[in-house]
Amino acid sequence: MPAPVRIALIALLSASVSLFSAETPDRRIVDTVIAGDAESEFAHGYAGHDDSAGIRNDTTFRLARGWMRYAMTTFDDTEVTIACVFTGSRDSTRHFDLIVEDSVVARATLAPTDSATRTLELRVPFDVTKGRTSIAVVLRGREGPTPALRKLSIVQDHHELATAVHHSHQPFGVVR
Repeated sequence: MPAPVRIALIALLSASVSLFSAETPDRRIVDTVIAGDAESEFAHGYAGHDDSAGIRNDTTFRLARGWMRYAMTTFDDTEVTIACVFTGSRDSTRHFDLIVEDSVVARATLAPTDSATRTLELRVPFDVTKGRTSIAVVLRGREGPTPALRKLSIVQDHHELATAVHHSHQPFGVVR
């Protein structure tokens, strides 16, 4: 084989080895609960105090003067972001705490808005969720009720190895 062809082939093989052996992050929604939906809330171990559910613009919601809690599935080896989707409200500013596994991870405030929904993404410190495949997520009202929650999702990076070609001695599958 001529030298230029051999060098090109070696470069191509080297590129494919690095392509398939490197971790590829993949942002995923790991779990979602639809607030106010009885079936979804039952599946997520819903509990609450001084709370209510309703329907606004054909979508269920839940709010609490006290608190609401859901059991959410997570990957045990990557940082968790909790995405809360709230119904828009022109009423008043709403204050709440986000509590994960008995740790207050955020104190949030939502101002009145004309938009139909608002999404707030809150990062959870990794030491709070490390090693857990399920976490308790609590929204607790401060100075009045929480905003009307429509949906709560767990968003995480997930790392996988490609399974098509693999030139290392590591087994195929999820890298932890």
